[in-house]
Amino acid sequence: MCSILTACSLGKAATPAPLEPPVRAMRVVSLDYCADQYVLKLLGRERILALSPDATRDFSYMREAAKGMLKVAPRAEDVLVLKPDLVVRSYGGGADAGAFFARAGVPVLQLGYAEDLAGVRRVLVETAGQLGERARGERIAREMDARVARLSERAYSPFVPSNQNAALPEFPSEVEGRMLDPLRSRPSTSLGTNGRGSNTGSGSGIASKPTLLYATPGGVTSGPGSLIHELIELAGYRNFQTEPGWHPLPLERLAYEKPDRVGMAWFGRRDYNPDQWSAARHPLMRTASAHPVIGLEGAWTACGGWFVLDAAEAMARARGVEL
Repeated sequence: MCSILTACSLGKAATPAPLEPPVRAMRVVSLDYCADQYVLKLLGRERILALSPDATRDFSYMREAAKGMLKVAPRAEDVLVLKPDLVVRSYGGGADAGAFFARAGVPVLQLGYAEDLAGVRRVLVETAGQLGERARGERIAREMDARVARLSERAYSPFVPSNQNAALPEFPSEVEGRMLDPLRSRPSTSLGTNGRGSNTGSGSGIASKPTLLYATPGGVTSGPGSLIHELIELAGYRNFQTEPGWHPLPLERLAYEKPDRVGMAWFGRRDYNPDQWSAARHPLMRTASAHPVIGLEGAWTACGGWFVLDAAEAMARARGVEL
């Protein structure tokens, strides 16, 4: 009861100004899995007091680094009892979390929002600076720059179609075994087109690029104006989805036009059970490509971080590009 009354009384107070993060926080608590990625990448374990309960889930990119570390629910009373000197969050704790912790005298580092690769780089460097690790953040940013440059140089490499035929697998029992692993598999050296989709010639024009349809098990895709779209183009494809923003999979269009590749984000059997009525299960999606589906780890794109480039590199390798 005392805890509830305290929270209520704090809620009536005027919203305080955000507190400045300490120069070098030594008791850092992360409230959500997006914040977990930055905390784990930029800080040593000795400076991390606790992570979110999702830190070791399949959709958490830094899940291996999070093993064995304390997890805390994003509830004020659970966090405050740990006496953190900094809370890092993206969305964890709800919209009022920042104001609440400020009233309790705990600084909050709110991660910025990144809608493109330039934004990802900016958020990385800014977050590193606020955590007292600017040099480390700038080093990771330079590594990002080098990876983007390599992908950009190879964006117009000729498309090398595979001679394998594979329909989209069932969910979830068949999905992992029948996806193309771009880190191990290489397309055959036979050139040509899939006979059903767009022109996949080796010219340098935009029209000669192969098309790729990004899909999630939930049955949605992403078009121009999104980070996913930027990654698709960086990998040397044209986005099959031409409508801006996020949309249901274009089943009507798939009835008469097929992409050259399907990039399927997969969030792990334990963490995601796709709806039986998901558009991703539709027969048109299951036969959407004449080529193996590119398996994209959900952790690569679940949050806007430096690791989104893993998805672009996987898509590029599936196109026959050596990186």
